[in-house]
Amino acid sequence: MTDFVYAVATDAKHPGKAANQDAVYATTGRTGGNIPYGLFVVADGVGGLKDGSRASQTVINTLAMQFDPVWPVITVVSDQTIKRLRQQLRKAILTANEAIREMTSSSEERMASTVTCAIVLDQALIVANTGDSRTYLYRQKQLEQLTQDHSLVAWLVQQEHITAEQALTHPYTNVLTHALGATEKPQVDLFTQRLFAGDWLLLCSDGIWGTLPDEQLTGYLATAVSPEAVAPTLMKAAQDHTDDLSLILVQIPLPQP
Repeated sequence: MTDFVYAVATDAKHPGKAANQDAVYATTGRTGGNIPYGLFVVADGVGGLKDGSRASQTVINTLAMQFDPVWPVITVVSDQTIKRLRQQLRKAILTANEAIREMTSSSEERMASTVTCAIVLDQALIVANTGDSRTYLYRQKQLEQLTQDHSLVAWLVQQEHITAEQALTHPYTNVLTHALGATEKPQVDLFTQRLFAGDWLLLCSDGIWGTLPDEQLTGYLATAVSPEAVAPTLMKAAQDHTDDLSLILVQIPLPQP
């Protein structure tokens, strides 16, 4: 299988005037067994809390550091490998949670961050999230949200107190039920799936999905020729100066003739 194609973009809600509280990370390569891999992470420092950018950067740094030694030792894609990667991903996210909490206790300033991340190992996908940053799968003109938001409005929708449409304009749309740094044991959701040639992944903060509904995201991806080509278009369409915005687009390439 050929290596993955991806594009990364992040910007502040007021570029050049305010700090960007989001942080992104993407790396691809080959394992020790010559298997293509990718690690993609989007973290969104919680608005209203001091040092959101430090919190999100801590998430990125921790995950990158935790997985650097992992790739060289992977020689095969097996159920055991996937199980171990899931455990390592969960552990890495909880380690990031501890790191943020330690910074909080020393600085006496509350800080927190969301995270959504995807590990791709050949055709295997592992996705994790805490908070309301999302990972989507785009396959055969259909967009599927793989993650579930840890937010008050998502809970209200699940309980059928409000509709999905009402959730978009709800006054408590920014209230999270879980975030890294906020509690000792945050909820970490993990999903595993198989990928196919032609699939796309979209990881993004709420600055993207909160501005562009699923139908619009689907429309852009339906005509996209490459991640590099469509990423700036999505960023421009989502920039309404209400939130920092970040995205990572990953394309699982079609086999070369």
